[in-house]
Amino acid sequence: MPRTDINSLHDDARIWIFGIAPALDDAKRARMLDEVDRFLHGWAAHNVPVTSAREILHHSFLLIAVDKASETSGCSIDRMFGLLRQLERDLDVKILDPSLVFVRDRGAMTRDEFRSVAGPDTIVFDTLAERLGDVRSGRWERRAEDSWHAKLLAERASHPQPADVSSAG
Repeated sequence: MPRTDINSLHDDARIWIFGIAPALDDAKRARMLDEVDRFLHGWAAHNVPVTSAREILHHSFLLIAVDKASETSGCSIDRMFGLLRQLERDLDVKILDPSLVFVRDRGAMTRDEFRSVAGPDTIVFDTLAERLGDVRSGRWERRAEDSWHAKLLAERASHPQPADVSSAG
């Protein structure tokens, strides 16, 4: 059985974190987990089962982890993304939307919204974390200036806010 409990995987397990907007209610959470479990039970790369696990964090993140000894292939990862696209349609949520940023205590917002309200100390969820240990240790939650989000803050000057535009006269 390739699907396993996430607690059995080592900190070096490779992960994908997918932000979900809006946050899942209990019914959508259960449905998503059922579909993901079904996928993980049959997930294989080159006919070799992929030892993997999943978790939903904060009702807004799907975490998929793969044992470091398992191999994934481009085709097997493509199948995972196909499942996520189907879940977007079935559950009426956004999972693969690259324009969304996830902020602790504020949820999902667009990059433009983030630029207008966030500062260097804003706590963000870094969905680009690559190892399960990053989630377990809390390193995937960090200050915006200490993650890729810092680039969005730096872009603020090149994306004038409405107040700046009106004062340009």
